Amino acid sequence: MRMLSETCRALLERSKRFGPLYGDRLANHLPMTLIALDRMGAPAGHMERAYEANARQLRLRDGDIGPVTDAADWLGKGRNAGGLELYFRACAGRDGLDAVLRAWVPRLLPGVAASAFHCLIRLAYAIDAGEQDEACAALAYWVMEYVSLDLPDDTVNEAPAAIAARLARAVAGHAPWSGIIIDRMRQAAAHPGVAGTALQPSGLDLRQVAQFALGAYHAREDFTLLHTVTACHAFRLLLPYAGQPQRALRYLWEAVVVATLTVEASGAASPAAAAHLDWKECLAHAARATDAHVVKLCWSAYCEDLVDRDPRYLAIAARKLAM
Repeated sequence: MRMLSETCRALLERSKRFGPLYGDRLANHLPMTLIALDRMGAPAGHMERAYEANARQLRLRDGDIGPVTDAADWLGKGRNAGGLELYFRACAGRDGLDAVLRAWVPRLLPGVAASAFHCLIRLAYAIDAGEQDEACAALAYWVMEYVSLDLPDDTVNEAPAAIAARLARAVAGHAPWSGIIIDRMRQAAAHPGVAGTALQPSGLDLRQVAQFALGAYHAREDFTLLHTVTACHAFRLLLPYAGQPQRALRYLWEAVVVATLTVEASGAASPAAAAHLDWKECLAHAARATDAHVVKLCWSAYCEDLVDRDPRYLAIAARKLAM
């Protein structure tokens, strides 16, 4: 694990004053953006520029709710980020972060979709960076925003793409989805054509889920689909703490496939990719970006390509940079 630069660590320290959400429950991407930029070799000046561009929209972390004696009491309550963070810092100081992760990640993975996958992603980045305080902040965020889709775990002998197509037909003509990504996902999961339906492939591995997410996003530039790609990368980083990897993977799959159901059908073609870039050029461009989703998508695509060697990862990164 490569250590973070001094600039990145200093900016992460400054970012601690901000809460995990802003606006209408939108995710604070600042810590994830800083870590991804650092991993891509961004110079100090570019990281500071990204900090300023992203920090101006954030709001300060709450600090006036009482202390936490058991984080489970705050699952899904949507508040007390400050108290929960102090709780996890105390647990990590007493038992070690590794023990805390092994206890809490399996408990939280049924809520992998929480805050449009951002709780998962923020924790994965923190672990990869070796930043204990940031990991505790991410755990606090996941607890407060926890929500599960509560779908059946019945299996069916169908490929992921076939299941997705069947579910899409089942929700055709639905009432309009509303709200932010996680709201729309919950509405889709509660649809009669999805709830109570077998949607778990009888054989499933992470490559299948990642390939499904990649294929959907490669075919169509869409904000929701982007998050399924970055979620698969984050999930891979959290697997050592998942407890029962196959069980955890099924939570990821249901969240990814439900996310695709919220993307309205359209005849619009996907935007064309930029002129050909290799990964060195792509990462150099991404390291100068300030848009959090551009930065994170390029970093996740690069990391996933190292595992799967699929040229579509470079294509989606180049396309995002060209937009």
